[in-house]
Amino acid sequence: MVELRESVTAVVFDLDDTLYPERDYVRSGFKVIARHLADAEHDANSVYKLLEEAFKHGPRDRVFNSVLKLLGRQDSEQVIRELVKLYRDHSPTLKLDKRVASTLRKLKRHFKLGLLTDGYLPAQKLKVQALKLQDTFDYVIYTEELGREFWKPAVMAFEMMSQALTVEPRRCVYVADNPAKDFVAPHQLGWQTVQLKQDFQVHPDPEPAPRGQAQNIIHHLTELEKLLSCK
Repeated sequence: MVELRESVTAVVFDLDDTLYPERDYVRSGFKVIARHLADAEHDANSVYKLLEEAFKHGPRDRVFNSVLKLLGRQDSEQVIRELVKLYRDHSPTLKLDKRVASTLRKLKRHFKLGLLTDGYLPAQKLKVQALKLQDTFDYVIYTEELGREFWKPAVMAFEMMSQALTVEPRRCVYVADNPAKDFVAPHQLGWQTVQLKQDFQVHPDPEPAPRGQAQNIIHHLTELEKLLSCK
C-alpha cells in the first residue's frame, strides 16, 4: 500500500463497476430488451433468462444474436443495431449503495471530486442521472464526448481533469476497476491510483496492461476513507 493522504487534493472516479455494480445496468437493459422481444410463445421473463445465460456464457458481443437465433428470429445488422440502441438509450433502474453514498459525502468534505468515464452516450449520462450523482462531482468528463480515440488509456481526459480541478497531477488519485486500461494514463501523468477489486465485477480479473497495475488495491469503496485518512 502507498500512503496517499498528505499529497492528494483531488479524487477522481471511474463509473462502471466502481461507483456501482455494472451487472445492475446490464440486468436493467436486458429487462427492457426482454419486454421488447417477448411474444405469444416467449414471455418477457423467459427471454430475460435467455439473455442472462447468453451473457454469462458468451461471447458477450453476440448476446443479442444468440438470443434472436434461439427465438427463431432474424439477427440482421439492422435488428442488432435497433436492439443496441434500445439498450443504450434506456433509463436504467439503478441505486447507489448507501455506504458508497456516505463515503462520497465524506470525501467531498476533504477533496475535490471528479468523474471520468468511458462508454457510449447517452448511456453514461443516464446512469449518472439514475444514481443521482449529478451534484456529487466538481467536474465530469465523458470521454465519448471527446471522441472514441480519447477513451482510456488515452491521456487527454486526465490532463483535462487535473486542469479543470486546478490540481497538480501528482495530487490527483484515480479510483477505478480495470488495470487493463484504467491506470496507464494516470501513471504516465504522475497521478496516484487505486483499484477497486470485487468478485462480481463484469471484468473480475483482467490482465494488467504494461504500467497498468494500480498502486493500491481495495475491496470496497469505503476503504478509501481509511486509505485517505478521512474523518
